[in-house]
Amino acid sequence: MSSGLDRDTAAEPIRRKALDRPQRPIELLALDVDGTILDRSGKLDPLVRNAIQELAESGVKVVLCTGRRFRRASAIAAALGSDSPMVCNSGALVKCPSSARTLWRADHPAGHTQVILDVIDQAGMPALSFLDADLEGPDFVTAAHPSGCPLFDHYLESNSGFGRIDPEWRSRVGLDAEGHFHVCGAGSREAMARIETLLHERLPEAKFRTFVQKSPNYVAWMCEVLRGDASKWTALRTLSDAWGIAPESICAVGDDANDVPMIAAAGWGVAMGHAEPEIRRHAHWIAPTNAEHGVVDVVKIVLESRR
Repeated sequence: MSSGLDRDTAAEPIRRKALDRPQRPIELLALDVDGTILDRSGKLDPLVRNAIQELAESGVKVVLCTGRRFRRASAIAAALGSDSPMVCNSGALVKCPSSARTLWRADHPAGHTQVILDVIDQAGMPALSFLDADLEGPDFVTAAHPSGCPLFDHYLESNSGFGRIDPEWRSRVGLDAEGHFHVCGAGSREAMARIETLLHERLPEAKFRTFVQKSPNYVAWMCEVLRGDASKWTALRTLSDAWGIAPESICAVGDDANDVPMIAAAGWGVAMGHAEPEIRRHAHWIAPTNAEHGVVDVVKIVLESRR
């Protein structure tokens, strides 16, 4: 994915001290997926896969931290042979890949969900909400297909069979047990930026975390809306705290806006070489690009930190 920083992250402190090595032995490696462990064609290179597996076998906890929904994230975990908990949906959800058990989820309050949907309506765009389901259930719910927005419909067609079309779903927000933790609009970049602006104006006290991003897999830009305290770093800390691992012993690697919270807060934050400058300035170290197997270099340094 590629875009500017999310609204809250842009105000966070910027790391300026370059560290080409961690200051402490690394016990947990947090890895973004698209643009980080996957190459430019979206494939997992055997060199990267083998390096990650070697690190896991050495005793380092390896956690995938991705904007992907659970179904698409679990496919990468399977390719790695990993059953470690995963941070999905840009940090709104933590799940176990084999059991699909939910370990943590950042639901929007019902009233905030309704505001998000009203703002997306105001921008004239359709909306979807991701679902917390196993691999047998739908991944998201939306009201109609076709929606009247060709860019949104391309997303739905690219995910045919994985969505639930339910014209009444919005009328039940807050009235059923289905929590809403990751709500999105999809369309042009300008429309998504408008949604982001309107949302922060409409309910500034909620401190939503928003990302306007575009995946290479789709033609639409998306405005993703998470709860204000939800991020890859927040979700990762639910795991590191349970494992007794201090932030100083965490390495976090990524290339996009939703990676900044973990890159900026980890003991050793690493940005991929192809990341935009506003991403790289939060990092201690810049790895080679994913085309150059940059994660392999990171793994070597992490292993050296433990010797």
